[in-house]
Amino acid sequence: MSWKRGAYPEFTLEDVIAVLFMLRNPAGRKTISEVLDLGEGSVRTLLKKLAGLEVIESTQRGHSLNDKGLKLLERISKSFSEVQKIGKVEDYPAYALIVKDPPEFKSIELRDEAIRFFAKGAMILVVKKGEPVFPEDSRPLSDTMPELAEKLKKAFQLEESDLIVVTWAEKEPEAMKSAYHVALFLKGEELPEDIQCLVR
Repeated sequence: MSWKRGAYPEFTLEDVIAVLFMLRNPAGRKTISEVLDLGEGSVRTLLKKLAGLEVIESTQRGHSLNDKGLKLLERISKSFSEVQKIGKVEDYPAYALIVKDPPEFKSIELRDEAIRFFAKGAMILVVKKGEPVFPEDSRPLSDTMPELAEKLKKAFQLEESDLIVVTWAEKEPEAMKSAYHVALFLKGEELPEDIQCLVR
């Protein structure tokens, strides 16, 4: 007889981060499940683990961060921002985020990481004099994709040397989570240990 009852709930660190940002406002399990394309069983387990860390509270309106959760999110936000939807790239839904004080990186390595995590493509940019530029040759994004450059400037408060990750994928959850994946690839070690432990 199998000891397994139903599918084993699975979620990634990217899901955890996405949920923490989502729960600044109350959200129900169904909404979380739809936004992240996660099974309701996985969402239930994830929320239970966050409740175990005492960072969320549950009310009739859904689940949301409590004071401890908001402090945790503030800490995470010092490393990287929440993803923002920035329209489409190559006809796929695209998301972007900012990584603060990035360590040394190779753009191609970061693009590969995004694609390994279900992105169709990714673009790595840095901020110079308020403009998103390609790090290899400091070419401004506005030279080739002025619309995208404007959207990034509207979506974020760009600060000198910020790294901008733009990812696009067939499905919105994949685009969103692949951007978080690149941020975690660069900054994952800065996350509080109890958050890292949620997926071990």
